[in-house]
This record gives sequence, structure tokens and C-alpha cells, in this order.
Amino acid sequence: MIEWTDLRGSLHNHTTWSDGHHPIEDVAAYAIEIGCDYWAITDHSKSSFQAHGLDAARLREQIKAVAAHNQKLADSGEEFRLLAGSEVDILKERLDFDNDLLAELDVVVASLHVAGSDEADNTNRLIRAALNPYVHMLGHLTGRLLLEREAYKVNQQAVIDACAETGTWIELNANPYRFDMDWRLWFYAKSKGVKCVINCDAHRNEHAGFLRLGAGIARKGWLEKADVINALPLKELKKALQLKRNRVK
Repeated sequence: MIEWTDLRGSLHNHTTWSDGHHPIEDVAAYAIEIGCDYWAITDHSKSSFQAHGLDAARLREQIKAVAAHNQKLADSGEEFRLLAGSEVDILKERLDFDNDLLAELDVVVASLHVAGSDEADNTNRLIRAALNPYVHMLGHLTGRLLLEREAYKVNQQAVIDACAETGTWIELNANPYRFDMDWRLWFYAKSKGVKCVINCDAHRNEHAGFLRLGAGIARKGWLEKADVINALPLKELKKALQLKRNRVK
């Protein structure tokens, strides 16, 4: 089964560009220090105004900032790389950013932050996001916060089926208040060939330690290294990221 030491980085994380506590440069330095191969910067999109979400112009500025820092790393001989991304809100009828902008990103996490009117609405929104060729994964599937907020009503099996059909990954959010998607559903997801991404959803550097917690939850769901996308080295991860865009067009 998956070991936390198999994980090479996290694909859902935040910085001071939105509601994180560390700038891009510090995030990269910390990820290098703890031995990661890569780390995705996926700050919130504009509709998450409470989290200082980025509009299209600011996101494009951030893409440039990530590229510039990667160039500095390359010039110094460092093999670690940041990935430019977004945690894009799943709105009622669309995603928060157009596909033209999503296509410029290395990583796209689509998350439901404001629940719909009923289970069918939430489920349809998540499925529609999975159908988008630029969405790599669905984040914290039900939006639950343990001991604080109940899960949104979602037909999770239907969403898993849609992810299986489209090659979309599902996040296991390793924040101990989330652990979402629930471990009991990974048996079914694995049987359908859906890949897991164990993400920190880090807002502080020390949240990188959540990777260890997430791996423990994944083991409860009997996930193996081959089932977890961010156990891939950087070169193979880049191929996997491109595969979704090639598959659903």
C-alpha cells in the first residue's frame, strides 16, 4: 500500500496571493527542504472573494511569477519545480475561469465552495467540472469540515463514475478537518480506475506534514502507490497532466 514517503509533492496549495501565509519563494524553499520534487501553486479563483481569490489578470501575473522562480531554480541547478495552477470554483452554470485561461495552467483543481440547492444540483455541477478537459481533479468532493460542517449532499458514486469516464482524478484532501473524499469510497473509485491525489491544501508551510496523514487515510482505502498520482516523479506527472487534455476534447 501507499507509504507517505512515496509522495513527491502536493497539487493543491495556497500562498499569499490568496489566503495562504507564505509567498511563492518561501513555499518553494520549504518544499525543497523537505525533499519534494514539485509543488503546485493553486490559489483561489475570483469568486472566492472571502479568500482573496485571483481574477484572470492576477492569475496571469502569478503564472509569470512561477515561471520566473522556476527559471531561478533551473539556473542554480535545482531540479525541483513549482507548477502553476488554480483552485477554480465550480459555479452553478460554469467554472470561474474560461477554458482559454485554464489551458495556460499546469494544474487545475475544481472545487465546490458554495453548495447548490439540492443533491442533484451539486452532483451535476461536479460532473460538469469533470467533463471539462482542462480540469485535472476535483477538490474536497463534499466540502465537509469534520466536527464543524456537514458534507454537501452529493451522489458521490455518480461523480466517481463520471471521473472514471473522463480520466479526472479525485482529491483526498489531507487536511485533518477534511479527509475528503472519505476513505470508504476509495474502494469503489479504485475499482473504476479513478486515480487519487493526496493533497495538503496547504495554507502554511507546516501543512506539508498533512501528506503523512493523507497517506494514512489512503491506506485505509487500500490504495497502492500506483493508485496515487502524486507518487509519480515530475517527468511522469507532466505526462499524466497532459493525458486528460488529450483524452477529453
